[in-house]
Amino acid sequence: MKKEQAETKLKPTLGLTRRSITGVLCLAVISLICARAPAQNLFAVGVDSGGGFTGSIDKFTPNGVQSIFASGLTTPFNLACDSEGNLFVADAGDENAGSGAVYKFTPTGVRTTFALGLSVPVGVAFDSAGNVFATEFYSGFIYKFTPSGARSTFASGLGEPQGLAFDRAGNLFVAVSGEGEVDKFTPDGIRTTFASGLVWPFQLAFDSGGNLFVADGGDPWDLVEGAVYKFTPSGLRSTLASDITPGALAVDSADNLFVGESHWEQQTLVGSILKITPSGVQTTFASKLVGALAFQPPQGPTPTLANISSRGSVETGQGALISGFIITGNDSKQVISRALGPTLTSFGVPDALQDPVLALHNSTSTITSNDNWQSAANAGQIPINYRPPDIRESVIMTTLPPGSYTTVLSGKNAGPGTGLLEVYSTSSGLSNASVRGFVGTGDHVLIGGFSSSGGNGTIQLIIRALGPTLTQFGVNGALADPTLTLIDGNGNVVAFSDNWKNTQEGAIQATGFAPPSDLESAILATLPNGNYTAIVSGKNGATGVGLVEVYKLH
Repeated sequence: MKKEQAETKLKPTLGLTRRSITGVLCLAVISLICARAPAQNLFAVGVDSGGGFTGSIDKFTPNGVQSIFASGLTTPFNLACDSEGNLFVADAGDENAGSGAVYKFTPTGVRTTFALGLSVPVGVAFDSAGNVFATEFYSGFIYKFTPSGARSTFASGLGEPQGLAFDRAGNLFVAVSGEGEVDKFTPDGIRTTFASGLVWPFQLAFDSGGNLFVADGGDPWDLVEGAVYKFTPSGLRSTLASDITPGALAVDSADNLFVGESHWEQQTLVGSILKITPSGVQTTFASKLVGALAFQPPQGPTPTLANISSRGSVETGQGALISGFIITGNDSKQVISRALGPTLTSFGVPDALQDPVLALHNSTSTITSNDNWQSAANAGQIPINYRPPDIRESVIMTTLPPGSYTTVLSGKNAGPGTGLLEVYSTSSGLSNASVRGFVGTGDHVLIGGFSSSGGNGTIQLIIRALGPTLTQFGVNGALADPTLTLIDGNGNVVAFSDNWKNTQEGAIQATGFAPPSDLESAILATLPNGNYTAIVSGKNGATGVGLVEVYKLH
């Protein structure tokens, strides 16, 4: 056939292709990204028989029962699920610059806008820290978004990038369609060519053994059929399926490979989703023409911060001891906050705060406060195990909806001393705890304690010690050079950090939680559930106001 046009067209059943004849699009690919879940609901982009987007996303149960999950989208080109089951949609818009977006859907279908102003986003994937990566087809950019949506450029200069996939080491693999290759980026952004000599690679998927599957759309104009290739971690290539028009690729937790296949029958576009077992047995999972797919990940128990505490010098003004925490999930949780002082004397703590006062704040106002726990209206309902030994100590017990909160420990009548601030969630669900206070020497360093539970017995955290950054927020006397020590429940030092770039620089940057100042410290660790203590000190005995933070990663 004569090639009458050479331009890029956007269709749901295709990766982007530059080929068309008198306005009739030549079939190339279906893009599919899948979280590893063998028996989970499957999301699918709706496609009509003419190859156009319906603007909807369907949901299939493991038994194939179909229902509409979402509608009203423009060009939903690619999908990916995060670890909590939220579905992210790369909507390419109308192909005009800046009309693309990434939308987020909760498991119940509530839609919010995660990112705007993109130009034809066609690939989306998550790293292990929950950062979102998205490709722009025409511009050749790959953008990185932190979990909060902050955007930065991860890579540029690629020739029509499409599908993305991460290996277990955190390396990002990119199907660079226009260059006929698959590129590999380290977490620090160093680019190398992993595989070349392909025709039109557009979608990628990894199995548990680190093997990479590549969907190559081929070139129908030159009678080059599409294929699915398998690359070992060392780059050895073999052909898994040939003489087909492959589309989406996904690998479930049992290492079954799902391949989206589509073809024209006269003037009608038809297709199916094939399932190929590790032994090569092929069956039809669904006789349905779809665009991008994504499995909802299994929602088993997740690790959580159960309790947090902090001990430090309680000064006046900005020297008060402040603890922040976030309640996650969809339900309200009962939280008990305690402020101790006199009790610390029996544990050998010098200069204990004699009369602590406790206040609880949300992001806009003070919720409640307490001075002397027995004066609280619900004092009789406080569990015995949480009642302080001394009547001068304070307790707030309340039920809080999901959100961000701050507890402030100060001394009555501005009395200084060493205090202990504790937050307990009776049903767990705390996340991202922080403590701000004065960092002294000896027994007056800033100490943050936390415990974790649930999940598979481990939790991944990043812990930060900040000082210089506080200055830009109006904090006087900020600690100039903080150091950070992490200690387990047996008193063993797990890790130490002085200037975060000295160790784990690439891994910490990949989480999106790198400290703003090079003088600040951070530790990234996967820890078995238990009790831990983070200690912030000033380098060479320096003092000042410091902040210790604990973030639970995905």
